[in-house]
Amino acid sequence: MEQKLLNLGPVSVQMLKRAGFVDVESVRAAGAVRTYLEVKAVEKKASLNLLYALAAGLQGRHWLELTAEEKGRLIREWEDLRESFSQGGA
Repeated sequence: MEQKLLNLGPVSVQMLKRAGFVDVESVRAAGAVRTYLEVKAVEKKASLNLLYALAAGLQGRHWLELTAEEKGRLIREWEDLRESFSQGGA
């Protein structure tokens, strides 16, 4: 990943690459929640902090700036998308 995304260190970048996200544009195109879902499918150890880092980074913010409400919304979106995938959806 030549262009860096705020909040991501080398371990996170490697997880993204293993999930097929080779640049910031591929992350931006998928969005934070979809990217996290796909990373989590290949990297079981990926924590919610990665989801927060992706979401905030795409907004040019530090992940610690996310409010509890924003984090809750991200978790709900991830759970909904995960459920949709497990039922053969999107």
